[in-house]
Amino acid sequence: MKTNWVCLFAAVGLSAAPPAITDLQPRGAQKGRPFTLTLVGKELAEGGKVWSTMPATFTPMAPEKTGPMTEGRYATFLVEPKPELGVGVYPIRVITSNGISNIQLFTVGAFPEFAEEESKPGALPNSNDSIENAQSLPAAAATINGTLRGPDRDIYRVQVKAGERRVFEVEARRSGSAIDPVLRVSDQSGKVIAKSEDSPLVGLDARLEVTFPRDGYYYVEVHDARYSAQTYNFYRLKTGAYNFPHEVFPLGGRRGENVEVQMGTQKLTADLRTVPAREKRTWINLPDSPTLPLPFAVGDDPELTEPLTRTVTIPATINARLATPAEKDRYEFLVSPGDTVTFRIEARELGTSKLMAVLAAFDESGKQIARSGDEPLGEDPYTVGQSRTAGDPFLRVEVPAGVKTLTLTVEDLALRGGPGYAYRLNARRQGVDFRLTLNAPFVNIPAGGSVAVPVAVERRGFDSEIQLRVANAPKGLKVEGGFVVAGAPIKERPQTRNSRGILVLSADPGVILPPMELTIEGAGRLDDGTQLVRKAEGLGLNVGVSGATLQGSVDRQKPITAPWLALELPAAGTKAPAATLEVKMLSRKRMAEGDELKFGWKWTLRDPMQPLPRAVSAEMVGAGDVRVIDAKADPKDKTSGTFLMTTTKLTRPSRYDLYVTGRLMIDGAQEDIISRPITVEIEEVKSSDAAPSTGSER
Repeated sequence: MKTNWVCLFAAVGLSAAPPAITDLQPRGAQKGRPFTLTLVGKELAEGGKVWSTMPATFTPMAPEKTGPMTEGRYATFLVEPKPELGVGVYPIRVITSNGISNIQLFTVGAFPEFAEEESKPGALPNSNDSIENAQSLPAAAATINGTLRGPDRDIYRVQVKAGERRVFEVEARRSGSAIDPVLRVSDQSGKVIAKSEDSPLVGLDARLEVTFPRDGYYYVEVHDARYSAQTYNFYRLKTGAYNFPHEVFPLGGRRGENVEVQMGTQKLTADLRTVPAREKRTWINLPDSPTLPLPFAVGDDPELTEPLTRTVTIPATINARLATPAEKDRYEFLVSPGDTVTFRIEARELGTSKLMAVLAAFDESGKQIARSGDEPLGEDPYTVGQSRTAGDPFLRVEVPAGVKTLTLTVEDLALRGGPGYAYRLNARRQGVDFRLTLNAPFVNIPAGGSVAVPVAVERRGFDSEIQLRVANAPKGLKVEGGFVVAGAPIKERPQTRNSRGILVLSADPGVILPPMELTIEGAGRLDDGTQLVRKAEGLGLNVGVSGATLQGSVDRQKPITAPWLALELPAAGTKAPAATLEVKMLSRKRMAEGDELKFGWKWTLRDPMQPLPRAVSAEMVGAGDVRVIDAKADPKDKTSGTFLMTTTKLTRPSRYDLYVTGRLMIDGAQEDIISRPITVEIEEVKSSDAAPSTGSER
């Protein structure tokens, strides 16, 4: 991915912590026109750099706001686009001598940009929430930048002629906003003539195409579907008489080839000849279209397109769609007894299909031997991040003896169908496997300190231990922990289950690591002794959406991520922490139901007057049914303390990584201090195990 680095001189002062961007002002701009961009946040220090894939030059400008209260909070640039800058969404990140910031997304559009009056500084709240005080929309095509605050609704007035056609579109989730927009168009009496919430090809965003029945004023309303209060509450309302794709087929193609794509009534050629191996998707759009580009999947197996009249040879990717409601597609695959075949659907997760797929595999007699897509959530103590609306299904089939062909069916969970129900079905001969996803979009590693990197492991039949590692660790970086406990044995195995690992990264004292992109891998052993290695996929960004529940979030409440950025783990060094923290095992007592483990912690402070928390939190990564009790500081030495951890018969016998976290308040801000991990061995509990014994750190 091409990256622009720009010196950042707009802010003054010496940064004392990693930078953070909380807002971009504005959130978008018209392509081809220079604009002023202000980054809002913390520690935007002099001498930093801007990282972006946007083809443009960034010239630092003096900030409008200066003084002690604004120091390091603003950085302003004159942005001059290059000719190749197109409509799309681009990442913005800041890098200073004290680390790297989060990413914010900036949107480039095709129309002149305007601001919602209510969102301007000093404007009264709820000043455009009725027909009487609606803000007028320009007669020509335009983009309005607005915000929604909780129960807020924004209403705009548009004057049209009878028979006039207009498109209204809201960009929010696609641009990194947590709003789930609803779009309504009403006449002067308040009657709703059109409504959109989740539209085809725009995900949770909204789009309407309206032909007005008569002359006069009409009213366009934008509000959040749940009237929720979100930190990132911006939206971009786009309107004009423009064309946009109503469907896309196929949803992807093979790397290294040109692929013909049908986008409604128009066709275009997607050039996949130069897509890098690490990228699983690219972007396509109608020529000169004002709409945001659409994701297009990129695969490496031979591609087929329905209808198919022959048995499919594996590996292959089939491009098809459920054209009518209740349709069920059937494919016959050539296999051999003893094969392990994996089938995976790409549809909803691409954002260009509404299909909630259900897969089922049958032998030659018609007997069902595997199914995925409609099973209940598994009761798995190692499962993390479950959602009530699952992603695209995955099916692993062990071919029974005597079976030479498998029939696979694809249908929609709700028996729907139509132009928007396309999919890609990939089939491979593949044994057990696993997939790694980073739960941190980036890390800043303090000199002489540590950070924890959580990694989610999606198990696809591979239930053995996995060791996480950094494939390109630079000098001065220690990599510890990262042990992923073997999957728990359960009688009825779902197609996929999740595990979790924590990789702890530590920088040597006095070492400020340069900005880099770390490659995180996981390695496990197959039954035949060969090593299975998989690379972790990065999030790009992670924007929280308020309203998630403890029972599992639905799609519209999931955090917003950007795996399409094709980033792994961006990392940089930062200043030394205010303290370091150490943990060690003090004793082990064997009980009838499990172990009672005693641990001690020890703080080392840069400032001996630094207030300390009463206790620390501890995690034995991947351990089920454990409790941490009796955590207390030493009354004679507040820098030390102890806690007990108890296991039960349900705690899997294995080795575990254990680390502790303490939270300090530094200059009014929270700072989490992570210890380096230690290894703890848990043995099987036997009925005769009642005598106490002691142990030590391993």
